Amino acid sequence: MTNLLNATEAFAALQKGKTVFCRYAGDGVLKADSSFSSLDQMPATVFGLPYYEFCIKAELMELAGIEFTKPLTPHDVEAEQEIYIVMPTRILRTKFDEENSEILCSVMNGFAQADVENAILQLKAIGATFGQTIGDVEIKDGFNDKPKRQRSKKESQVKAEKPAKIEKTSEVIAETKQPSIVITEQTNVTASEDLLVPKTTDPTLDPEYQKNLDTLLQRVRESKTPDEVNAVYRYTRTWSDKQMEPLLLATHKRLEELEKEKSPSGEPPSLMVQIQTAPDLTTLDVLEIDVAARDPQIQPRLMDFIKKRRFELESSSSNEPAYLLEEPF
Repeated sequence: MTNLLNATEAFAALQKGKTVFCRYAGDGVLKADSSFSSLDQMPATVFGLPYYEFCIKAELMELAGIEFTKPLTPHDVEAEQEIYIVMPTRILRTKFDEENSEILCSVMNGFAQADVENAILQLKAIGATFGQTIGDVEIKDGFNDKPKRQRSKKESQVKAEKPAKIEKTSEVIAETKQPSIVITEQTNVTASEDLLVPKTTDPTLDPEYQKNLDTLLQRVRESKTPDEVNAVYRYTRTWSDKQMEPLLLATHKRLEELEKEKSPSGEPPSLMVQIQTAPDLTTLDVLEIDVAARDPQIQPRLMDFIKKRRFELESSSSNEPAYLLEEPF
């Protein structure tokens, strides 16, 4: 456990459901026992006391008899955090960049570790699963450059036609000086018309966007908790409303599915369901405060449900008979 945290970071991790350990790091009698312990062994005010260190308990998994930490997930890592990508022939050391599709897909598919030791163990475990023994593993820096966007065939064609267009134009100018009328070749007209066709600006046709969208949609379908579903929004900060539309539909559908799955256990329903079934305006006001604490990407959608439910409650209240609104004797 080398991922030391301060009190603020530890408390935030605890709220996310992580298992947090603590130890005394100052001088004195308590220094003798410097091992990490669970929080139930510590005083209740430990988050406000000095000289205490915190860490998150690593979750372990076993594959082919080899034990290693669970691979990183997208909501476990921060931008520019150093991570290790497990490849079939080597380990790639890089920094997390959500705009790099290769890195993002590697993390989402479970092939990233926070340290090199566990990355090597994971690679050896994968090899052992197929009856192979992997010895020395090469550690290499990789994924440093963002994948370059490939130029479309249309752009290449237009670029190739530009010299021909310039050459034809010079011929036409030269011939206009002659007294006779010259009709230009049909091929020149076709090339000019082709250049007048505007290049598409539809962001949803970008192959890089479609690749990232497919990855995020798969992540949503495989999510087991609402937090995992909502975590995909952190990778769409630069997307337009049109680009966000298919992902929003998928997340709402998955949240509804998770709600139906967990409802028999007695757990509270999702925020969206609570809004839709709010019994009165007071309850709806409290839920509106909860909406403000959610991801900014989904706040507008939740506010639409708030407005709709408020209109329904106000309408039903105004339609009640007058004798129900009067105070009793």
